[in-house]
Amino acid sequence: MNQVQLSDVQIANLTLLLTIRDGILQDRTSACCRFSLDAMQAERLGTMSVQQLMAIVANLGDATLFPPRRDLVSLLDTPLPLVRPLAAVHAPRHVTASSAA
Repeated sequence: MNQVQLSDVQIANLTLLLTIRDGILQDRTSACCRFSLDAMQAERLGTMSVQQLMAIVANLGDATLFPPRRDLVSLLDTPLPLVRPLAAVHAPRHVTASSAA
């Protein structure tokens, strides 16, 4: 049996992704406000399976996804072997109210 040992960062990413996904499925507007998501991020996360989220986390390594990265949707759509290198070369610049204006 293959067992993957997740790091603390990976566990945090997986926990947040699953929590956000469940929130989106229950009340999309509230989840977007609570987790600072835009509509595209919410749409993409709401359609992902648990297995897809686990695969992203396992392939991402110790790069944090939250607060939501500007390139979150892009990372979710990236082929799994490329997730870690792309996360490493793109800084996780977060969208703030002052930078969005």
